[in-house]
Amino acid sequence: MAAAKSWDPASAPNGAGLVLGHFIASGMVNQEMLNMSKKTVSCFVNFTRLQQITNIQAEIYQKNLEIELLKLEKDTADVVHPFFLDIWYICWSWL
Repeated sequence: MAAAKSWDPASAPNGAGLVLGHFIASGMVNQEMLNMSKKTVSCFVNFTRLQQITNIQAEIYQKNLEIELLKLEKDTADVVHPFFLDIWYICWSWL
């Protein structure tokens, strides 16, 4: 068994790990048997999938905001162009 890292509480040996380590060392259980019994818990798979969906939706929302900002910039580009501002200033200065 690998040495525990003193700074990482998750790597500290627990009771189940010690028992499994003893069983593997004694030959009662081998790594292949442990790998066969390992199954993915469906709730965690669904949680991961939901988290991915949420991240994608947030990304889509962010892209929509960026598109909206670009459209607004495009619509107002003519109005704030220096040429048009100069004309506006000249027209209003004659009044």
